Amino acid sequence: MAPNPSTPIAVGDPARRAAAGPAASGSTGIARTLTRRSALAGAAALAAGLALPGRGTARTHAGIPFGGAVQAEHFDSDPSYRQAFLDHCDLVMPMNELKFSLLRPNRESWNFEPADRLVDFAIANGRLCRGTTHVWYGATPDWITRLESEREIAAALGEHVERVSDRYRGRVTDWDVCNEVIAHDPASEGPLRDTFWLRRLGPRHIPDAFALAARADPSATLTLNDYDLEFRGSRYDLRRATMLSIVRQMQDRNVPVHRVGLQAHLYLEKEIDVEGLARFGAELKALGVGLVVTELDLIDWQIEGGPAEQDAAAERSVSAFLDGLLDAGRPAAVVAWGITDRYSWISDVMPREDGKPERPLPLDRDYRPKPWYETLRRRLATA
Repeated sequence: MAPNPSTPIAVGDPARRAAAGPAASGSTGIARTLTRRSALAGAAALAAGLALPGRGTARTHAGIPFGGAVQAEHFDSDPSYRQAFLDHCDLVMPMNELKFSLLRPNRESWNFEPADRLVDFAIANGRLCRGTTHVWYGATPDWITRLESEREIAAALGEHVERVSDRYRGRVTDWDVCNEVIAHDPASEGPLRDTFWLRRLGPRHIPDAFALAARADPSATLTLNDYDLEFRGSRYDLRRATMLSIVRQMQDRNVPVHRVGLQAHLYLEKEIDVEGLARFGAELKALGVGLVVTELDLIDWQIEGGPAEQDAAAERSVSAFLDGLLDAGRPAAVVAWGITDRYSWISDVMPREDGKPERPLPLDRDYRPKPWYETLRRRLATA
């Protein structure tokens, strides 16, 4: 029977889920209804394969594709930066240029030019291209927040997802449809993050966005992206269980969700839960849903010492992460959140107290590959 579009989304009791433990919490209610029914019944099974679809002139790769997120301002000003993506990447992802607030800063105008240049660069050079993100609380335009009615807000979201998906149909093959919808700590905050979208549209904005994206580009692979899904501890157990619950309930409503995105901002002082990550991947695989790593970088602000100690800690963390990731099968791709230490958010947001340079990305400030990056590429090539 088709779901009733007016059915409210059930939100489970986080206290009860926390008490029951991660295994029980994976089957409780979170984001549960669809107001615009997907025309693709059962579409979640269509993209269960664990490889990015090749399009056009995309070059072939023997193993798992590796990619990087590119920023237009550095792409234009630094030829070495642009060349690094050609030298090292199978896949290119615009870091910010496809986000709502940059594509449509006001209600009257759209700004596709920066995103178009980066997507065209990827396609012209035979690279795959993925997009991030249709819905993220951190890129909500101010003009949207001033809309008064739920109907207006839902219509604006629908217009955005449909227009952007249609514009890049067949060129952007994989989309982070929704980003960071899970609460930072579901045990104390409830399952979903408190955002403008949740307050004004309720949890239905998640399946709505996926259904709209599927309708606008039926060939695209649709990803639900979030962070802190790879570490050891009860908060991370609950975040993984919450993600599984969202995926199951979307599938129950015939809403297509093809992959879960692991941001993989790896804090080097934290322990990777190899078994938990492998189990999470296996549970998704059993649902016909793949994994993709979307924002890999390394946060070494609590690692004492210089480059040798930072790189040793990085090697341990990346190797453990890959152990868990690969145990459940091949991820679709691994995408770094940038390519060179020269340009990274980490130095601004989490600088080291000792004043030494951070080493978050595959290439150092002089574009030299790190040891952990060589390990990553070797394992991706042979997985």
